[in-house]
Amino acid sequence: MLVRQIDRDNRINKKDRRKRFIGAICVLAAAAGILTAGVKAEAAELPRPVPSPARTQERAPQRVRTARQYIIAQDGTGDFATIQEGVDNASNGDTLIIYPGIYNEAVQVIGKELNITGISRDLCILQYDTISYRTAPLTVAAGRISNLTLYGRSSGAGQVVLTEEEIAKINSELVGDSWDRQKNYRGYAVHIDSDFLYGRTVSFENCRIISENNHAAGIGTRGKSAVRFENCELVSMGGGSCIFMHDPITEEMSGEASLTVKDCTMARYLCPYVMTFQSYLPEYNSFALTFQNTRVSAVEYAYDGSYIPMNVNTFFDVDTLAALEKAGGLRLAGLSSSAPELVHRMTTEDMITYVEELEKALATGNAASVVTIDLPEGITRIGYIEDGQDIEDAIVPSGLLKHQVIAIYNRSNQPGNGWCGLDNAYLTPDSYGNTLVEMNAVTVPSTADGVQTLYSSDPADGR
Repeated sequence: MLVRQIDRDNRINKKDRRKRFIGAICVLAAAAGILTAGVKAEAAELPRPVPSPARTQERAPQRVRTARQYIIAQDGTGDFATIQEGVDNASNGDTLIIYPGIYNEAVQVIGKELNITGISRDLCILQYDTISYRTAPLTVAAGRISNLTLYGRSSGAGQVVLTEEEIAKINSELVGDSWDRQKNYRGYAVHIDSDFLYGRTVSFENCRIISENNHAAGIGTRGKSAVRFENCELVSMGGGSCIFMHDPITEEMSGEASLTVKDCTMARYLCPYVMTFQSYLPEYNSFALTFQNTRVSAVEYAYDGSYIPMNVNTFFDVDTLAALEKAGGLRLAGLSSSAPELVHRMTTEDMITYVEELEKALATGNAASVVTIDLPEGITRIGYIEDGQDIEDAIVPSGLLKHQVIAIYNRSNQPGNGWCGLDNAYLTPDSYGNTLVEMNAVTVPSTADGVQTLYSSDPADGR
């Protein structure tokens, strides 16, 4: 990132830009509250699904069909000019090959399992304006998605903004039909939440998933299902996290589900949370979580208004992690991070530049521009008082809420015994090499007698 030279003598201009940043954080706090309310409400009132016919009756013998390939090209040289046309005409097991272009579509792949692959991730872009919850660029239940950029844009036009009274009503009463209520929420870049997922897998390989509104990937699991991200970039530019995941809300679709994130990067520039998990029926459902070699770039705000009181995460907050790292205690606690420095602070001048670069990226409406913003691996602390800084020029932390980078919500609103306090989740021992310490399996430090551990021999890996 090119650091703009700040005129230190121009105090009025500097304070104006600080005020803009403080205002942006305050807006973020409200947005986080809206999205959290929406997440909780939307799942709680969904209609009770009808069990899949595949689970209730035997299928009649079918003739084996040879899978087909279809070319999607906007210039008319392929089989179809739009991705949705290809989806509508394809059958289970078929492959859609996406040729370069910007496809402005809200594609829905429901009730069939397809392979959708682009010629080039950077040149094959599926995008749509996600000011509406129902218009994700890609809604999918099962299959394989690869070599694509999935971009949930925000035009800013026609955005529904809830009043404080409406938000309070949704939170307290969960009134009204969920489908009708969903129009008040913003959409994901990728939406996975269908009974067709039961017993199936949906995977993303070498994809860039960007959201300027809600979460980048919104996932409602089903029993015996698997969701995989491999060699992907998940980018959150708005009020949502990179991944939001909840368990099934009915007994019929219940069971264990797995999430695997391997060799990925996750960057979120405004939202205080990297990932969000929600448990509804822990007596019937469970999550198996595996993270491998995933790099995370996150921000942590001094301002409490960006954080949600109902987060029941039981893991260390950022203050504790920073203290452990400074004292060299992460390794002694059995924790490790791939980041050269897990927790670090952004200077006031870099903060101003960071916000300006973020504003420019959002204004372009270009999927490629958002990945050029420089945010280092680890947790970057923003808005804290620097040495020699006037307190009137700084954002003063209230210190009333725990600042954490993962949001955890249980039906009971109380911490559970699972991973990070989630009622029904566990981290598999195959988790290693990640930025966030809570994404790595906890181990015992290596001993002089040569006992094997998950730690590398490189002291920098575990500090």
